[in-house]
Amino acid sequence: MINDRLSTHFHEKFSLSRQAIYQIIKTVDNYPNISKMSKKERVDLFQSQTSLGPNYIRSMPQYASGSGLLTFTNALTKFGQCALRYDPLFDQVGTQWLMHYHLSAPHGPGAPFWHELISKRFYRGSTFFKEDIVNDIGNFIWETDKKILATEGVKSTATIFLGTYTKPEGLEKLNFLPEPKNERYSLKEPAQIPVWAFGYALLDYWSAYYPDRISVGLDTLQEGDFAKIFMIGKTELDNMLQALQEAHYVEVQRSAPPHQIYLLRPDGEPLLEKLYGAD
Repeated sequence: MINDRLSTHFHEKFSLSRQAIYQIIKTVDNYPNISKMSKKERVDLFQSQTSLGPNYIRSMPQYASGSGLLTFTNALTKFGQCALRYDPLFDQVGTQWLMHYHLSAPHGPGAPFWHELISKRFYRGSTFFKEDIVNDIGNFIWETDKKILATEGVKSTATIFLGTYTKPEGLEKLNFLPEPKNERYSLKEPAQIPVWAFGYALLDYWSAYYPDRISVGLDTLQEGDFAKIFMIGKTELDNMLQALQEAHYVEVQRSAPPHQIYLLRPDGEPLLEKLYGAD
C-alpha cells in the first residue's frame, strides 16, 4: 500500500504544538487556494499570517498532515474542518485521540517509525527509557531503509515523539504518558476514547485495509494493529462495537465462530458531527 507519509525528520526538532497547528489550519481555511501556491508562496503566506518562526513553519504543516487535519496538498480534511469549527484549540480528548490515531496508523499519514513505537512500547503497564526509544528508531530505520542515521538526529526524533505526549501543548489530554521519573517512562491508564472518535478511526482503518470487504473477523481487530493504537482490551472493544451497532454503523455476529463484524455504513462524517455534538 503506497501512501503519502511523513518522513523521519519532518519535525525540525520540535514536538507537536496544538497552538501552532491551529495557526496553520486557520491560515489554510482563510486561503483555500493555498494548495495551488508554490512552496515559497506558502511559506511567505504562513510567515505573514502566523506568529511562527521559520522552523515551525516547516514542521507544523507536516504535523497537521500527519495528524489527519490537512492533506499533503494543504487542504483541510473532513476531520480538520470539523475540529477547526468545533474544537479549534484541539483540546478535546476525542480530537487528540484522532490526531494520535492518524500519527500512529500503520498506513499513515504519520511517519512509519511512529506506528512502530506505539505498537511496540505503548501498552498498559509498559515502562521504558528514552534510550530504548532512541534504539528502537535507529533499529527500525535500519531494518526498513537500510540506513544508519546520525545519533543526534535519532535522539531529536525520540525527543519530539515523547514530547508530543508529555507536553501540555501536545496530546497530553490522552493521559497515558506522564513526564518520566528518573528518566523512566511508565504508561498510565489512557483517557477513555469517545465511541464516535473510535468509530471514525475504525472506518478509516477499514477503508485502508478492507476496502472491498463487508465483514472482517472480530479477532482481526482484537489482536491486530488497530486495537493497539488505542491500548484497549477485549471488553473495551466489545463496548465500542456495541455502541456502534446501536448506531447502525456495524453489526457484530457472534452466533457461531468465527465471529464477524459487518460494516453497515462507510460514511464517517456523521460520526464527527456526533463527536462534537453537532448532529
